[in-house]
Amino acid sequence: MPEILKVWTGAMDELQKRNVIRTANNPIGGLAEAIVFEHFGGERGSFNQKAWDIRTEAGERIQVKALRRAGERQRRNLGAIRDSDYDSVVVVMFNAAFELTNAVKFPRELVEETFQVRAHVNGRIVRLSDTFLRHPQVETLDLSAAYERISNPDAVVL
Repeated sequence: MPEILKVWTGAMDELQKRNVIRTANNPIGGLAEAIVFEHFGGERGSFNQKAWDIRTEAGERIQVKALRRAGERQRRNLGAIRDSDYDSVVVVMFNAAFELTNAVKFPRELVEETFQVRAHVNGRIVRLSDTFLRHPQVETLDLSAAYERISNPDAVVL
């Protein structure tokens, strides 16, 4: 077991060195933020920053959520959204092997119209049902090039 954990530690250290993740916590959120930042540009929010994770050059405040689907039960619920100081949500979805499978973007107004505040989490839990994903305000994003660029930081992109 210790040898497996050493591999994990080495991987986490390398991800931090490449500025993909910024903490030693579960890397999925940091990975999603890095991909969205690479795609949209702008600035990443600080650790104290509430509500938004990326602010684009145009000023759009994006809350980034990640979803890693592993095992037989395919998760559909995102972590709670507790603030409303953002303009849109981008959800980056991965399979168990951290391969990018899908990404969607939708406005804050759709979140507030569709999902009630749940007192026990003090926020809104977005559920990515098939019906929700077909909503006309849910836009599919192709983040594969951004994922490729952060995966190969030394590669020359033409």
